[in-house]
Amino acid sequence: MKIKNKITFIFVILVASMQLVIFSIIYFYAVDYRTDEFFEKLKKRTLIAEQSNFEKDALSVEIYEELRRKHLQTLPEEKEFIFPTNTTLENICLKTQMDVPHAFYLNLINKNHAEYNAGKHFISGINYKDQDSNYLIILTANDDDGTNELSNLRTLLIFLFLLNIVVLLLLGRFFAKRTLDPLTKIIEKVNNIRVTNLHERLQTTPNKDELSQLANTFNGMLDRLETSFEIQSNFINNASHELKNPLTAILGQTEIALLKDRSPEEYTKVLEGVETEALRLDALINSLLKFAQTENDEKGLLITPIRLDELILEVKSNIDLINPDNHIEIDFNDFPENPDLLVVEGNYSLINIALNNVLDNASKFSDNKKVTVKIVTNTSAIKIVVTDQGVGIPTDEIKNIYQPFYRAANVRNVKGYGFGLPLTYKIMKLHSGTIEVFSEHKIGTIVTLIFPNKHQKSSISK
Repeated sequence: MKIKNKITFIFVILVASMQLVIFSIIYFYAVDYRTDEFFEKLKKRTLIAEQSNFEKDALSVEIYEELRRKHLQTLPEEKEFIFPTNTTLENICLKTQMDVPHAFYLNLINKNHAEYNAGKHFISGINYKDQDSNYLIILTANDDDGTNELSNLRTLLIFLFLLNIVVLLLLGRFFAKRTLDPLTKIIEKVNNIRVTNLHERLQTTPNKDELSQLANTFNGMLDRLETSFEIQSNFINNASHELKNPLTAILGQTEIALLKDRSPEEYTKVLEGVETEALRLDALINSLLKFAQTENDEKGLLITPIRLDELILEVKSNIDLINPDNHIEIDFNDFPENPDLLVVEGNYSLINIALNNVLDNASKFSDNKKVTVKIVTNTSAIKIVVTDQGVGIPTDEIKNIYQPFYRAANVRNVKGYGFGLPLTYKIMKLHSGTIEVFSEHKIGTIVTLIFPNKHQKSSISK
């Protein structure tokens, strides 16, 4: 069922139920009021009947006639019965031709007054007692007018109820459609958005209702999708370009070498060039694979406790083998007394890659000047602060440092592919950590890696 129909149905059910309750209260109140009113008429006639039959001698003829003129208008099927007090219930029922209940008879004998009605038939009686005699005075009558009035009222209420349902259906459908029209437009607009028109956005209003929030949410999602597609497109273009360069160099050198016979020295030179480009291609593919590894679902990663100080020393040793000229120094002054504060839960290989990228970049882009690595801990986090004295990053380019293949204008002459910081960013995010970069052009860069320690919950799947 569509939401529009569901809202209309619920609206009609709720309002119709309320009206049914109200109409029922009105009808039953009218029934009670009419019953009480008719019983009051019968009671007055019963009292007058008592006076006219047993106390007439005590009244002047003029007063009695005035009493009859005012109160004894004939009621439909009105009948008056007078029975001795010892008359049985069966005889009363026989004479009045009404199925009088036993409770009526008991009230008449014990309480001196009783009333009863069955449908439009009414009966009222009193137990008259004086010094000489005791009698039961009973009046019966039909409330035809009241029955007709109640029937008309019932018909009117049923008609109004059915008419209200029709009106409620029309109004409910109208207002439901009007309320959900913006949602329908949102659905139509979203269904028309494709990869080719991701720049289009939903129309929003200054209102703060749910539909406005939904439109803003969709626009935010479209912004992220457009950015992701642009990044993916740039990534593919850059990756294709970077992969094509070494392949072109390899094919070019082998094609030239095969044009004619060459000396062993020339073949050796060509093979060395091919090897250089192949190594370059291998390094690029490895970087792409590592980056793709962090893009995949993190499920299945091996998670173990890691001492970050020991891992930093290991990374430093590996960099020393590759680049013996580096000047990376580790500052142990702020090491905590409790070694548990240096332990994180994570994937050893990925964190190794992240630290290696940061330290290698710091050494490479500072032309092997002094690089300081400092560890700062507290009860919830571990910070690794890497400070270099390199070329720095221009202020207007810092926002792009986490994009794959992006390289600042002042370091394009330095060997690299632009994967270091983007890969490190994703590894830190995978481990519920963060990376902060502060840099000044031609002064240096400070990179801070912040890990939650093992006592904090990490979002990485184990």
